[in-house]
Amino acid sequence: MMWMKQKIGNISIFPKLIITFLVITMPLFTLSLVLNELGKQEVKHQISNSITTTIHYYFLSLEKELERIIRTQQEFINDEDLMELSNTFTIMSNYKRTKAINDLKLKLTTLKDSSSYIKDISVYMQSINGTVSTSNEVDTPSTREEAEAIARATYTSGIPITVWQDRLYLNLTYPLNLMNRDKNAQFPLFIQNIELSMEALTNALNSFPQDGGAILFNENWTIANNKYPQPLAEIREKLASTVQQSPAFTKQIEVGKEKYMVVYEKSMFLGASLLFYFPENVIVGQLKTYGIWFWLLVGSSLVIVILFSYGIFLLIHRPLQTLIRRFRSVEGGNFNAVLPSTRQDEFGYIFNRFERTVLNLKTLIDELYVQKIRLQQSELKQLQMQITPHFLYNSFFILHRLIKNDENETAELVSKNLGDYFHYITRNGLEEVPFEHEVSHVRSYVEIQNIRFSNRIFVDFEPLPGYFQGVMIPRLILQPLVENTYEHGLGDIVTDGRLQIGFAAEADRLYFSVEDNGIGLTEAQMAAMTGKLTSEDEGETTGLINIQRRLKLKYGERGGLEIMPGTMGGLLVRIYIPNDKGE
Repeated sequence: MMWMKQKIGNISIFPKLIITFLVITMPLFTLSLVLNELGKQEVKHQISNSITTTIHYYFLSLEKELERIIRTQQEFINDEDLMELSNTFTIMSNYKRTKAINDLKLKLTTLKDSSSYIKDISVYMQSINGTVSTSNEVDTPSTREEAEAIARATYTSGIPITVWQDRLYLNLTYPLNLMNRDKNAQFPLFIQNIELSMEALTNALNSFPQDGGAILFNENWTIANNKYPQPLAEIREKLASTVQQSPAFTKQIEVGKEKYMVVYEKSMFLGASLLFYFPENVIVGQLKTYGIWFWLLVGSSLVIVILFSYGIFLLIHRPLQTLIRRFRSVEGGNFNAVLPSTRQDEFGYIFNRFERTVLNLKTLIDELYVQKIRLQQSELKQLQMQITPHFLYNSFFILHRLIKNDENETAELVSKNLGDYFHYITRNGLEEVPFEHEVSHVRSYVEIQNIRFSNRIFVDFEPLPGYFQGVMIPRLILQPLVENTYEHGLGDIVTDGRLQIGFAAEADRLYFSVEDNGIGLTEAQMAAMTGKLTSEDEGETTGLINIQRRLKLKYGERGGLEIMPGTMGGLLVRIYIPNDKGE
């Protein structure tokens, strides 16, 4: 493994560029190939489902249509004109005979026109020894034998569809039980024959999608659209066992070297089956074209990768050589070898910025030392601020007075807060602490001061909002601000002193605010204090200035102090820190 890494590391940039582009593009090509195959399978599946649905819909529609025709045919038994002609023809006047025949023919024509699957409708009546049909008026008596033959064919070719002389019929005799297998049975009053249009059925088969072969058949008759007739016999032979087991299925069959998709469905009502088949190439032919285009895209992409890599090599190799020479010059300690570039492209920008960086490097190093010294001074001042003898004296004096006056509970509270206070400020191991720890330290300090100034100063200390939890800040940054307010803002207040401590968020910053109702500052004093906060004079050592410098060293321009007149008549001071937790 190490040998391979070293080998790759010794390869020049041009082969590396080619390898890099190939490593990047090969997963995309592989993913595209997989998606192409998945898409092909999904398209085949969708087309198969669509064809299956179409076949089922056609077969169901044909079944419903023939069921409607048969139901209407059966309703003709109660037709007034038909019954009158069949039973009272001999006693009817010529006018009534003609009118009844015309009315009957009109009804038959209406039924014929209601479906494209009906070619002709005829009714043979024994009473008139003739046939009324939609194609002529009354046939010769010889039609009795034809009507009888069609009716008797029902028992040999099945129901509801009867085949006779290669024609399909829907038959009805009345009475229903008078036309049976016995040739000597009494002849019925009438026989109604509805001839189905084989042309309409064939046209329906031709309307199927995918331009495939289709046949509608049973054991006695077959209607086909004559598309792809060659494989039909072999397909039916291979499906023989499957047809016996399932009334409907979709299957792939291989005939010779050709694969066919076959959809089969059987109707128990019609006693017939529908078989639709088409070459699989009809589906995947266009998809194969997309596959060819995909491989052309892969080949073109490889050529483009090589040409693009070579172009990048030419564009970056020479400028990099120049840049490397300048880096080596700086590495040797020559910070004065400034050679501005005349290039106007990105490398020209890099060269100029590099030279400017070299020129500013000394200054940056000097500033780094200055900041380090300033940080050390700030830390020293912080340590000097940690324990003020005056606060320590006052705290012990308060504790002494409370114990002397037997105010044990208050003395216990003071001693606890005093212990927490000194424990926190003497723990030097951490440079940053969570915001809630710093606030807890401020509360301990305020609790002690509340007892000291119980009759002079009243404190409103807001609870810490949840979004301050976990925010890290410099240690001992908040308490000196509160202490400064007690000493300077409220130092001259004899009674009704007010101190308000709050928290809030502003854009991408959080702030801690302290406001008092002291005498405040004049405009001149406010301007002078603001100037000191923005000054870099190391001679200034006041509490607010120390806090400001610590914040600037930590956060830069995103942190710091801000002083302004307060709403209570005194001074409002805010400490801003970045809200990196919420970004």
